[in-house]
Amino acid sequence: MMRRPSVLALMAAAGIIALTGCSDDGTSINAQMRQGDQKGYVAGTGLVEQLPPQERTTTIDLDGTTLDGQSWSTSEHRGEVLVINVWGSWCGPCVAEVPDLEQVATEKEDAGQPVQFIGVNVRDTVPNATAFQKVHGVSYPSLVDDGGRTLAQLKGLAVARPTTMILDGQGRLAARVNGQVNASTLRGLVDDVLADEPGADPAGATG
Repeated sequence: MMRRPSVLALMAAAGIIALTGCSDDGTSINAQMRQGDQKGYVAGTGLVEQLPPQERTTTIDLDGTTLDGQSWSTSEHRGEVLVINVWGSWCGPCVAEVPDLEQVATEKEDAGQPVQFIGVNVRDTVPNATAFQKVHGVSYPSLVDDGGRTLAQLKGLAVARPTTMILDGQGRLAARVNGQVNASTLRGLVDDVLADEPGADPAGATG
């Protein structure tokens, strides 16, 4: 069966411009890797990036403590597609995208697909962040803001608020949204990464 087109191909067909990793305007993956985390907090631009398996050279090793005091690490989730969302309760676009993130997270869990979501909270106290997740019905955990140590593990690739990063089963950066993400885009990105995983059924990662 023919594999479905990638989310970027669909966006291009619809007349939507999507910037890719070859962009060098300072927001691309390559540019931010060079710059590290020297920028201040900035709003997302809406940049959507995908990397094919042969171009995934950045491995993210993330660990920390969740808002409810549990240890968490990417090493415990190898073999799963991991969605990392960097957010703050003070960030308007972060608030606006919560229903979309939760929708996709619930869909993937209900479908039994190997996908895990983790938030990385920024600049909130634990009580404020916990209250925010409860009010908005967020079902997946978030790591605490610990003065920047957790954020630094993302290698300068989450400068904007919000930022959503998708890692493949080997922990390699496969896609990123610099700014607010909607359910359709996120679902497509996750399904594309799922379809690239060893042993994946190309027709099965459609959500």
